[in-house]
Amino acid sequence: MTDYFAETRVYCVSLKRQARKKRVLALGFFDSVHIGHRKIIDFSMKIASDFELIPSIYTFDNDFFRALGTDEKLVFTLAERSAILCSLGFAPENIIVGTPSEDVIKMSGESFLNFISSLNVAAVVCGADFKFGAGGNMGAEDLKNWGKVNETAVFVMPLMTEWNRKISSRDIREYLETGEVRIAEHFLGRRYFMRGVVEHDRGVGKSFGLPTVNISVDSRKLIPAEGVYDTRVRLADGAVYRGVTNIGARPTFGEDRKAIETHILDFDGDLYGKTLSIEFADRIRGIFKFDSKEELRAQILQDIERVRSDTDD
Repeated sequence: MTDYFAETRVYCVSLKRQARKKRVLALGFFDSVHIGHRKIIDFSMKIASDFELIPSIYTFDNDFFRALGTDEKLVFTLAERSAILCSLGFAPENIIVGTPSEDVIKMSGESFLNFISSLNVAAVVCGADFKFGAGGNMGAEDLKNWGKVNETAVFVMPLMTEWNRKISSRDIREYLETGEVRIAEHFLGRRYFMRGVVEHDRGVGKSFGLPTVNISVDSRKLIPAEGVYDTRVRLADGAVYRGVTNIGARPTFGEDRKAIETHILDFDGDLYGKTLSIEFADRIRGIFKFDSKEELRAQILQDIERVRSDTDD
């Protein structure tokens, strides 16, 4: 029997005695909310449901990596993560966001535990590799010891592995950086997506009958490898369209500036200034320089037909 099931049996009686309106808190950065993270989240949701606790989650804002002094990019921004977490059942007010200031990064493990105590928690759920305190000098065992002293149930979930590797956001970043969005989707448990505001561009696509929308995204957000992708475009009203998305420069027009532009199939409307999400189904091809606009248009039409023929909605 795994530890967390044994712990569940031990903690059931004490949780029954807890006052209502206390929290069960899932701990972690949850950068990509991947299927390993989902095990922690789903278990915390079950505990909340079984013992009438408030499901809550602790995460960090978009400056987490910057505060650590790295140039690592976010798989999902805080806004994107929050949307995912709300879809999993967390109320917005129960998504607790830490601001990774220098004081927070250097916070001692004891200070972090005092902070957790202030959140009125009855139970805490984390992964076996959870670290906290300055330099990550404390871990799950320290959390369990704290729980015993403070009569707080602490559930430590075993790591989820596949292909003999721990499922990690680091690996998912590598898949995205090489354009392997289908593999990333498998480990994310959903399609990778980016949310951004539609901005004005030169309108070159419109000039030859294939209008595109360009979006701007947070500079801390990870962008997949350059290429042309089979995508789904989700508008603010929930409507979903198929799309062909180009990430990268536009060498046919002599432009080196990278852009994220999407031709939305069967859509006619003005989206400037509006927020939309682009979900990545597959990478179709790389970026090439064509000898003429006509050749480029012919290739885009082929890309569109490929997207239309994709039976995976």
